[in-house]
Amino acid sequence: MTLPPWFPRSACRRVTLAVILLALTGPGLAPAAESAQPGPSLAGGSLFAGHFLLRDPSGATIDSDALSGRPYGVFFGFTHCPNICPTTLARISLALRDIPDPDLRLYFVTVDPERDTAAALGPYMESFDPRIVALTGDRAAIEEAVTSFGAVAERTALPGGGYTYGHTAAVLLVDENGLIAERIGAEGEEAVLSARLSRLARRPAVKAGP
Repeated sequence: MTLPPWFPRSACRRVTLAVILLALTGPGLAPAAESAQPGPSLAGGSLFAGHFLLRDPSGATIDSDALSGRPYGVFFGFTHCPNICPTTLARISLALRDIPDPDLRLYFVTVDPERDTAAALGPYMESFDPRIVALTGDRAAIEEAVTSFGAVAERTALPGGGYTYGHTAAVLLVDENGLIAERIGAEGEEAVLSARLSRLARRPAVKAGP
């Protein structure tokens, strides 16, 4: 098996066929798309999580390579998104109420770093569970994250000089082995999302072979 170039070096290990089959056949693999207007879907169906090297609102650097061995989630969006982004973040917050794990993280990666600076993201995220961490960076870093996770973000001009984004709206859940275990559509019930987050938090890592 050839690992993608963004696969965390610290997580380079032999992934068993059983894990691959589980990721292929597990629920939540259907991509969803959204934006302020209809947007694109996931560009690819890779089993492997992508890579990001971004900053949270406090200015701390978050490198996905350092998350090896820990489950986490990723959701792409932007603060000027009028509907699906805040609704999805609220759904994730509700789902997290039933999960006692204080270390589980869901990363809200902006696709609009020009407007979504650290100063803008801090106040925006105050309405949501603190385990949801907003991330921003320069345009090149954002594009690396979007592309490597198989997501899509398309900027569209609006009358009067403004703009919006059509973007992938799936919540991607990454397990301890660096595999995308679930792709959950932005619509749906909090109970389903909570169950899948709970399962992710309890899933043991696969040991490397000899």
